[in-house]
Amino acid sequence: MIATSTERAKPGAGVPAELFALRERILALPATARAELEPLIDDVLEQAEFRGRVMTIARDALERFRLDLAATRFDLEATRRERESLRARLGE
Repeated sequence: MIATSTERAKPGAGVPAELFALRERILALPATARAELEPLIDDVLEQAEFRGRVMTIARDALERFRLDLAATRFDLEATRRERESLRARLGE
């Protein structure tokens, strides 16, 4: 049996809890209404889970970029200090 998005996704895994509450309410509906709405909420949950993963990846990449930028700035300042030190020695 193939796992649905709701079986893979857990509340707090980038998917708002309200969507799970909505799915529970849909599951409580009569069979005719449930048959029409259940595929839609499954798609919504899958998309929300995907967006959550994308946002996590984007946040991680941004954090890595910020760290790399800070390291680059540090290296640039160290290089400038070394250059000025060498210039001062050559000028003496």
